[in-house]
Amino acid sequence: MRRNLLCTKLEENLDLGNILLYKPYKNILINLRNLVVNIKAKDFDPIAKVYDGLLSAPEEVKEYYESLLGITSYYNHSQGGKGKYIEKKIASSYELCSLDIELNKLPFWFEHPDIHKKKGIFTQQKLTTEEKRILKTSEWDWLGDRNVNTDIGNILQSENTLILCELKNRVDSGGTAARREIWTSEKFGIYVDYLESNKKIFRKNTEEFSFVELLEYFGFKNLEIYLGVLFDITDNPASIETDKINGFYSSSKQGFKYLTNIISSSDNLQILDQNNYKLSVIFKPFYSELQVKISALYGDDITSTLFRRELPVSELLLLKYDDIWFSLLLSIEERTNLLKFQKNYTTITLKLLERDSIFRTKYYNLMTSECEESILKETVKYVLDNYNDSFISELLPSNKTKESYLADILQFLCATEP
Repeated sequence: MRRNLLCTKLEENLDLGNILLYKPYKNILINLRNLVVNIKAKDFDPIAKVYDGLLSAPEEVKEYYESLLGITSYYNHSQGGKGKYIEKKIASSYELCSLDIELNKLPFWFEHPDIHKKKGIFTQQKLTTEEKRILKTSEWDWLGDRNVNTDIGNILQSENTLILCELKNRVDSGGTAARREIWTSEKFGIYVDYLESNKKIFRKNTEEFSFVELLEYFGFKNLEIYLGVLFDITDNPASIETDKINGFYSSSKQGFKYLTNIISSSDNLQILDQNNYKLSVIFKPFYSELQVKISALYGDDITSTLFRRELPVSELLLLKYDDIWFSLLLSIEERTNLLKFQKNYTTITLKLLERDSIFRTKYYNLMTSECEESILKETVKYVLDNYNDSFISELLPSNKTKESYLADILQFLCATEP
């Protein structure tokens, strides 16, 4: 009876990782509720009715088909916070981990990691006035001619190590050219060029710094740059073998070869270790003690390398809540009835809440309990004991009982409360 809905939970009790899903989920569900109770919330113009087949749909499925189109078109056009969710979730898991790491903004990240992280996760709009002032008035100038960014980064203070990581969700994400270019002139090659040339690319007041000098200025002794591939095509942690079979390992290998050729032919860089199978190279500039590692990572090795502790990527990233699938299917059912009968279980329940103070109290208790099972059952029992006839059988899905469907409606309403 009880669904595992993130949006029925109290926001103040959630950790940052769950809040990243909570807010976009809540926005989606609130809009679905509007489609469920407001028949005018979605309309189709004459061209759309013809193109989408609404005028030719059989009478027995017309309302269902219109509901299906309306609900799914809204959802497919909603961003829903999907963009950069993976990066945000990983960044939220470690204090000094951040996302959208731009080379030209490294000094700001090193000096103000909290502001950099907040901006990356919640956007600049969420910064305070003082935080925006600090962001806009950085003392560091950028002198470089080519900037580069990576998805996430972490600062391991105990190891004096800076970690940068470019992420791919699955072994088949992107394409052959995109995978190869990560290693070459589009991403990792830019870092290597600056390491090789030792060109001055930062300035603070009158003092200028190369990439290596900047890292040394902030106390770093190690730089690690990774391509991280999270999952295989079956949503299990990725591996070299699954990347070979279903992914773009061969393209990575081509790019890795290009990169190591540049390093080995440089007069300023010295290779200390190289593993062509694991796509890993460790090297250092002759002019510095900084040690650099560039490598591929797969599956759980990504989190263990980023955070230096075991943290399975499946547990970290795959939060299995029911909000989206459950609310979409229920909304399609409810909007179908709204179109067909001008009412549904949701509108009936909302009207009962307006006229019954006891029901309102029970509903409030249900909300504040995060839809605890016993309170949910008690609330359903109260409603059906007093208003059973209001919930006519024509509005009930054929595979549901009144008890189970009303429980779903109550949880949906709780999840869609602002």
